[in-house]
Amino acid sequence: PLRDQRSINARDDYWYDYFLPNPPSARGNWHVQQRFWAMEWRRHGTCSENVFDQQHYFNLARTLMFAYDLKSMLFNPKTPIPLPWPRVSDVTSAISKYTRARPELRCHYYQNSKILVEVVLCYDVLGTRPINCSRPSIVYC
Repeated sequence: PLRDQRSINARDDYWYDYFLPNPPSARGNWHVQQRFWAMEWRRHGTCSENVFDQQHYFNLARTLMFAYDLKSMLFNPKTPIPLPWPRVSDVTSAISKYTRARPELRCHYYQNSKILVEVVLCYDVLGTRPINCSRPSIVYC
């Protein structure tokens, strides 16, 4: 879906896949990168393809990715989440206070425990406001 290596490299700089064979990026491995971005477009971009072309979609995704400061949400001294092992509901609640929408939390097993690897914020089709993600985050973590 991304036609030139420069576009892919730019996206790898801010939105990389830790589970690629050579994290944090597969820079220089066109086929791995192309598969990753094609998968992202099929999973997330096609619902808005009548509104955005691929380039606009990925540019908007980048803008939205930085719209909220996740670190500030989770580690706000006024409303701290219990550390070192917050519950899924604590993390979901902390994020929802800022976005006014329910996020989706994705975890992977690591050394017999689940660890948080991705926080998903869902947006309306135009990308103008956060909306509740369709599935409760507890399903994934």
